[in-house]
Amino acid sequence: MDGTQSPRRQAALRGIPLHCPADGRPLLQAETSLFCTHCGTAYPVCGGVPVLIHDAQSAFAIADYLGRGGYEGAAYGRAADAASGLRRWWRRRARELGDARSSIRHPGADDALRYVSALRSAPRVLVVGSGGLRLGGEGDCVVQIDVAFAPGVDAIADGHDLPFPDGVFDLVIAVAVLEHVADPQRCVAEMRRVLAPGGHVHAVTPFLQPVHMGAYDFTRFTPIGHRRLFRGFDEVAAGVALGTGSVMGFVLRGVLLSVSSRPWWRVPAGVVALLATPLLRRLDRWLPHAADSAGGCWFFGRRREGAAVTDRVLVQGYRERFGMGPATLPVPPRGDARDAASGSI
Repeated sequence: MDGTQSPRRQAALRGIPLHCPADGRPLLQAETSLFCTHCGTAYPVCGGVPVLIHDAQSAFAIADYLGRGGYEGAAYGRAADAASGLRRWWRRRARELGDARSSIRHPGADDALRYVSALRSAPRVLVVGSGGLRLGGEGDCVVQIDVAFAPGVDAIADGHDLPFPDGVFDLVIAVAVLEHVADPQRCVAEMRRVLAPGGHVHAVTPFLQPVHMGAYDFTRFTPIGHRRLFRGFDEVAAGVALGTGSVMGFVLRGVLLSVSSRPWWRVPAGVVALLATPLLRRLDRWLPHAADSAGGCWFFGRRREGAAVTDRVLVQGYRERFGMGPATLPVPPRGDARDAASGSI
């Protein structure tokens, strides 16, 4: 059925209205698509997942998601691994070694959700670039978007043009996302736009790390650069996500693999680098003065009303403010609490 012939009711995800990513107008629900009555664009629904891409501006095209397989993205090919036996065992083990946790402990997405839940009952949460992230419980209002189909993804959407109205969320989470967008400032501005007054953002972004996901890896941020990215927010807490030991692991792998492109070298070299990764990441917290050579940064802040933090303030407070950061988030101040019965919109 053509979108313009379908019953016209407001499209929504988990009670959150959906707006056209091209012109910001409300989307209406049709039988097999969502459509905008203002610009006339129809957005397909593939396997129950709406594809809300601003086709004229995004690095991705709506056509990429049509068809049987759709676009799964470079990070999600693991689910389609057809290997078996020893090869399958090794690939799983290699992923475990490569994803070994740093010895640095810092607040994560669950901590951010608990913090915001202490300020407001039933907060509305947006996870940008969710991938395989699982957040909250069954009764929590968590909307997960990504540019690739994956378990738990509620909608395909590009962070440059979020398909939501202003001020509908209490928390936005972006973990290992902002390095993969062409215009990080615009994406953060979009995150701030969809946050209600007093809303919070939690982000983790690489600094000294090699390229991953190939052509879809655009940017890195120093600690002060990361803070400047969120200058429209008041900092609650921030710090280092990966330390110098992790950076040593990245460098070791890069050096070994750069010696030769031949399989007889790259296979054993890759194995050596993988085996060294967990050991080197254990060094992170024992090398505490790592902000200037960190593998990544994290930031948790509250939407700032009025003028953004100035560059002069950021530069003047560099040595005092940029360090390892706390292992846990502070207790929310009583003055930040909002009426639990009030809405976000």
